[in-house]
Amino acid sequence: MWAKQKQSAFTIVELLVVIVVIAVLAAITITAYTGIQKRARDSVRVQDISNIKKSLLLYQSYNGGVPATTTFGGNGPGGWNLSSSGTWLSFLSPILPKIPVDPVNSGITDPSAGGLAYYYYCYNTGSGPMPATPNVSLGYHSEVSNQNIAIGIPVERCL
Repeated sequence: MWAKQKQSAFTIVELLVVIVVIAVLAAITITAYTGIQKRARDSVRVQDISNIKKSLLLYQSYNGGVPATTTFGGNGPGGWNLSSSGTWLSFLSPILPKIPVDPVNSGITDPSAGGLAYYYYCYNTGSGPMPATPNVSLGYHSEVSNQNIAIGIPVERCL
């Protein structure tokens, strides 16, 4: 007579274990990928701010100062120029043809609110509570540390 052959197949438990392992590995990968993206965007921000700083210093050497800001700030001595606005550092276009903007550029209107945009602020000597030297504040909001990162650039004057 004919001998019955045993068929081999995966059990439902084995299949479920494999699916769970794959799901766990996918979750770990997605979490790591999100962190890598944030760090990469922050690296772009650091490089962009460095390029803007160099361009501002070059602009100052040609013009004897950098433009003052009045686009935001209410009753303050100046205002913020944000990469989320249409006039973002437009005065630098002859020096820097493609003005860098934040990789996310979330459309904020106040940099202290923690949104994702670059900001530029030039205040004159002794303006309100500002220091007694003209200065530029240039910065961004870090996604990794969740803090505003600003650099001060001493300038001759705000125009």
